[in-house]
Amino acid sequence: MKLRVFSDIFVAFAILMAASTSTSAQQTITESLNILDEKLSRLRADVEDLQFKQQQMQKDIAKIQEDLLALRRASVGGSAGDLEALQARVDALDAARQKDKQAIIDHLAKELAALNLPRAAGKTGGATTDGSPTTTGKEHVVAKGESLTTIAKTYGVSVEDLKKANNISNPNEIKVGQKLIIPK
Repeated sequence: MKLRVFSDIFVAFAILMAASTSTSAQQTITESLNILDEKLSRLRADVEDLQFKQQQMQKDIAKIQEDLLALRRASVGGSAGDLEALQARVDALDAARQKDKQAIIDHLAKELAALNLPRAAGKTGGATTDGSPTTTGKEHVVAKGESLTTIAKTYGVSVEDLKKANNISNPNEIKVGQKLIIPK
């Protein structure tokens, strides 16, 4: 459910970004979106598969716990060794379930991080003089009434450095809520 909300928000963001960029940039964004959609589809399939496996494992645990409880109730026919063996099976399955759960969380975190990297680079537009994305400096969210000049003065940097760090050609195109990289 969260992935669907994330993907809907991401698609809406991509549509807005595509409307405000040039044709070649739109093609690049479209290609990136197609790649991200494909990754998202694979991620959803992996999540569904892992959820199915977890449900099966939970059913197995419940069955073993029922068997264990039945043996405890009918302690006349069950030995302590049988009970210990069943308890060991329950513990092993529970440990495997916990391990799978952690693997799911790690896998999702890795995939979400991979999906966020292209989006974050495209949103901030930060770039060095050679065109590669920049990761240095602070981040600033543009507020109502702010301009590149006021932001530059606030952080003690030049407007030109601010424009270069964020790959901005027209300073009038900044929007409220846009994240800008403040160069060092």
